[in-house]
Amino acid sequence: MYISMLRLLMDASGSPVLFIGVLLLIMASWTLIVSAIADIAIRLFDRHP
Repeated sequence: MYISMLRLLMDASGSPVLFIGVLLLIMASWTLIVSAIADIAIRLFDRHP
């Protein structure tokens, strides 16, 4: 998935609007992945006695 996005990013380097759109899409998907991992870690370590 990321390989095709990076390839599209290289193709979109001629159009600045498309370039920024693909870059925002990649950043948004990474944000979702990192927030899901952080949520899982918080739930694992938030054990009440």
